Amino acid sequence: MLAMISLHAADIPNGYDLIDATWVMPTRTDPLDDYLFGTSHIVDTDAIKAFNIAQRLSGAAKVFGLCGLRGEQPVAVYDRVGLFSAPWVWWMLRSHGCKAVLVEGWGDTVPKSPKPTASFFGSCANPALMNATKEDVLAALGTETQIIDARPAARFAGDAEEPRPNCRAGHIPGSVNIPFPTLKSGRSFHDQETLWDLFDEQEIDLNSPIITTCGSGVTASGLAFALTRCGAKNVRVYQGSWAEWGPDDSLPIETGQ
Repeated sequence: MLAMISLHAADIPNGYDLIDATWVMPTRTDPLDDYLFGTSHIVDTDAIKAFNIAQRLSGAAKVFGLCGLRGEQPVAVYDRVGLFSAPWVWWMLRSHGCKAVLVEGWGDTVPKSPKPTASFFGSCANPALMNATKEDVLAALGTETQIIDARPAARFAGDAEEPRPNCRAGHIPGSVNIPFPTLKSGRSFHDQETLWDLFDEQEIDLNSPIITTCGSGVTASGLAFALTRCGAKNVRVYQGSWAEWGPDDSLPIETGQ
């Protein structure tokens, strides 16, 4: 029996704090949805993004504390884009040992932002166990560890220009492409059976180690959520992803599908 990792917005249990974890691409101009009714904390995702890769997980813990989160408090995480950045924050919270669930589906909203106060967020786990470094990815090349890339197919193949400056086009050698939008339908991830079929089509072994990657760790976390929903136990997110790998000429790349 899999532990609960997600729920519908209407089914959040008593005792769970509801967290807005919205982050948007800098190029986005259309308005966001309002906050879900009952939102008690807003994570400053821009502050997390501002940390360099080496400091991101420890920096996230500081940001969680500043928005009023406590490590022992169960939380339900959503974003106002539609399951874009919420899985990323959900994954980082779980990396720190927090009891976190992902919110799928929307309910009533409130137009006003809550005003949380700072507190101490106590990590009770080693986040390195759920996240991979550049060195981890290098060590995984040519082994049983599967590397799955959630970027669009054209960027994975190297046919589309990367949005970040000085970033080579292509992908990590030996990696498999499963674009993030294929994992979802509207505001929810696909059910377990649909995801199983998708991973089976790509010959993903859910019993072997997996590292997920994308542009900067956001949709890689959504991919990690989908893999976890299907029962994968050994999944790590490469937080640096292509933003770290792509510009580094010392690291190998491939192009094509």
